[in-house]
Amino acid sequence: MAVVRKLKKILEERFPPPDKVSLRDDDRVIGVITSKRFRRMDTMQRQNLIHDILATHLTGEERRHVLLIVAITPEEEVANAEDE
Repeated sequence: MAVVRKLKKILEERFPPPDKVSLRDDDRVIGVITSKRFRRMDTMQRQNLIHDILATHLTGEERRHVLLIVAITPEEEVANAEDE
């Protein structure tokens, strides 16, 4: 649980409101970051940005606790919500 709190703090500093950071720890951390910053980025660029943040701020052991963090735009968030 300590990894989730640390990671949430780091990501919320890098993606301040109105961006959203949602994390959950179900044995390993999964989450979603919603940000306008991702608008002109392809999937790999988004994941590389998140990876760089994790590599800079988390230890190797803490990074191994992170399973998946998805990066989406606000428009993608709305589109996904409409599909549900």
